[in-house]
Amino acid sequence: MGTLGLADMLDKQGYTTRVIHTGLEEMCDRSFSIETLLKNHDISVAAIDLHWYVHAFDAIRIADTVKQFSDAFVILGGFTASFFAQEILSQFKSVDAVVSGDAEVPLLELLKHLSNGRLDEVPNLTYRYGHSLKKSDRRFVAETPDLDRLDFSNFSLLSNFNKYRTVISQLGDLDPFAHKARLKTQGWLCLGRGCSMNCSYCGGGKNAFSILTGRQAPVYRSQQKVVETLAIFQEEKICCAYMDFDPCPEKREYHLDLFALVQKERIDISAEFLLWSLCDKELLTDFKRTFNPLYSTIALSPESGSESVRKNNKGIYYSNKDLFRWLDDVKEESIPVQLYFSSGLSGETQYNFQDTIKVGKRIVEKYPVVSISCNPIEMEPACPRFMSPREHGVIPEFTRFFDFYDTFKRLAEGVPPSSRLGYRTDQLSEPEIIGLSQRFREEVRLTEYEKWRKVTHGEVLRLKQRRD
Repeated sequence: MGTLGLADMLDKQGYTTRVIHTGLEEMCDRSFSIETLLKNHDISVAAIDLHWYVHAFDAIRIADTVKQFSDAFVILGGFTASFFAQEILSQFKSVDAVVSGDAEVPLLELLKHLSNGRLDEVPNLTYRYGHSLKKSDRRFVAETPDLDRLDFSNFSLLSNFNKYRTVISQLGDLDPFAHKARLKTQGWLCLGRGCSMNCSYCGGGKNAFSILTGRQAPVYRSQQKVVETLAIFQEEKICCAYMDFDPCPEKREYHLDLFALVQKERIDISAEFLLWSLCDKELLTDFKRTFNPLYSTIALSPESGSESVRKNNKGIYYSNKDLFRWLDDVKEESIPVQLYFSSGLSGETQYNFQDTIKVGKRIVEKYPVVSISCNPIEMEPACPRFMSPREHGVIPEFTRFFDFYDTFKRLAEGVPPSSRLGYRTDQLSEPEIIGLSQRFREEVRLTEYEKWRKVTHGEVLRLKQRRD
């Protein structure tokens, strides 16, 4: 999503730009190699996305290849690159620079100053200067006008987009039987950046944003620009918009105004909306009115069924009573819901995890659930547990970039890593944390028939209400 926005910005400024998804290229052409790509194109700058820590090894591997087969200037960006900029540049000579934080102005300034070497004028940049490292004193933090100038849907810049659109299709959530499944194409929708909360396990919370980007408060993209993107999604036959931006529960009028504008423009698209905390019934009602019911869902992450554990880890606390009251509203509106739980949270024990099992079982018995899952929390750079592990009852295994790099290098090579999650807690070992999620999946699950029966019934109700 962000990569397309950056590419479009460079393209509009006259720079020949292309987004290459290496995994996608390999799917389209088994003989594809980065070496051949570099031989066929005279590349002056290679910008590599290192947002998610799971890409730590692959990003460096690609950087090494670029340096070996070209004279391109190699720059990394994204949350993980931002947090570990100094370590990456110190240890991996194939990386020339790292943009820490928002990259729109820095990338343009970098291209402008590469020829004269005045990289100190490029905001948010840490770069190699001889045998030492330098960091620019200038800071750029994107605001609403900056986001509104970006086009996150210029898919012509993504090589093999038509294949990509097919690859991201999923079997229809509303029919679990593969031979009858409809295709669900999904597009990621930028609503803004930032957060107002500090969940213990999240590397994208308020304090993390301050560290990584200098952002002190969330910024929203204008609703008009969001609707323009949705219109392009519809033209491109993307049937479901993935909306994962809900940083301020007290400012949900932004979403209500957005929904009203979508209705006014008569955009016919489904949506998967990830709430970051509970909402009132008005938002649920407007959501149902706004989006095509075919693939539309509401998602929520209670994380734990234990109220004390939830309070200990979530940025915004709500009780189980509040959770079930919200689920009652969801059921009354006949909106399919996705629920996400976790294991390995601070303060969690084998004993209080039983509350998560109980809550999960009650949910699948009573509510229109299309999916319910539980996965172990992993250690994220810049999250509160990473920054202050002892305060959160965590014993970290991953403390440096190299720990992430080495783990995913081993996984790529088929060698068992020393740790998969990057930590253990005062109460639970890593195998025990993984085992709790497995136990949830075994005890709290929807059979394929149950999914089909619940959701088909809900779909019939919603389609009838939509006609009425």
